[in-house]
Amino acid sequence: MNSQFRKGDAARRRQKPSAVPDALVTGRMLSQMIRPSGRAYTIATPSLDENDVVIHGNLNNYNCHSGLRVHATDTLEAHDLNTETLINPELTVAVFLEGVVEMELDGERIRLGDPSEPIGHAWTVTRRVPSRRMSRKGTRIRKVLVSAPHTWINAYIDDLPGDGAVIAAFMNTHRNNARWTPSKRTLALCEQILNPSPAPHVIQRMNIESKAIEIFSDALSVLAGLSESNVSDGPSVRAINRAQEIRAYVLDHIDDNLSLTMIARELGCSVESMQRAFKTAYGATIVDFIREYRLHQARHALVSEGISISEAAYRAGYSNPANFSTAFKKLFGLTPSDAKS
Repeated sequence: MNSQFRKGDAARRRQKPSAVPDALVTGRMLSQMIRPSGRAYTIATPSLDENDVVIHGNLNNYNCHSGLRVHATDTLEAHDLNTETLINPELTVAVFLEGVVEMELDGERIRLGDPSEPIGHAWTVTRRVPSRRMSRKGTRIRKVLVSAPHTWINAYIDDLPGDGAVIAAFMNTHRNNARWTPSKRTLALCEQILNPSPAPHVIQRMNIESKAIEIFSDALSVLAGLSESNVSDGPSVRAINRAQEIRAYVLDHIDDNLSLTMIARELGCSVESMQRAFKTAYGATIVDFIREYRLHQARHALVSEGISISEAAYRAGYSNPANFSTAFKKLFGLTPSDAKS
């Protein structure tokens, strides 16, 4: 059963693609990404060796303590790729920022994504079923999926104001699917999940979980008819594009002596507008992002390369090792010496 639970107004301008991450996903890595159903992703076609590159970019799965599961990808397809898995009874909310794929859900074909604008999807299954994903070589895919088992949602249905029955009816109709219009706030949250600010692992996972809950809530509010409009005070698509451009420039020049004035001049914008766009999209200032990214690089070098603390401080941009140690402990909760040991 198909349903449309909110038509978009004027089509959003398509986001400008950012650079594809350098990471690679091989056949072996894909097969090790076990779903909660206990079934791995398997490649139906083409026939590939387990060490062959399947996808260029980043593909991440997060199992949240709340019961939600998050699947986030920023990838470029290396093949005409068909993958298969099994899905347990669950409701999935998806936001496609870029790219189009075809999915076959228990025999029913669904087109996901829109070539001209970001778009949301939701689908549900009431029993364990096969799922097949089909994408084409050269397709850029940027998306965030948030899934919840029916048991998780049912625990909240009674608490929903008035319209819980609408969500229950949608969720309990096998292979139901719908399109929805993500708010600007939701688009920004997806960008933050795809491009998390440097932080200790536990904090980063907590941040991802909180954003996933908000994305899921946004979709359910539209589904239940609780949100008359998806207008929000979140960033515009233009601001998100600008933030992506700033982040890409910073990472490309992370070893340079960066200043806000220099970055703004190179990107043709004011320092104020640049700061505002970045903070709104990523939840951190540019200076904080640079400092934390360099500290993460320094920690990696301490552990994996065995460099001295003075060298790590220099790489992180600190002339005084004592100041470096203070910043390091504040971010990671341990001293550089502890990290090396």
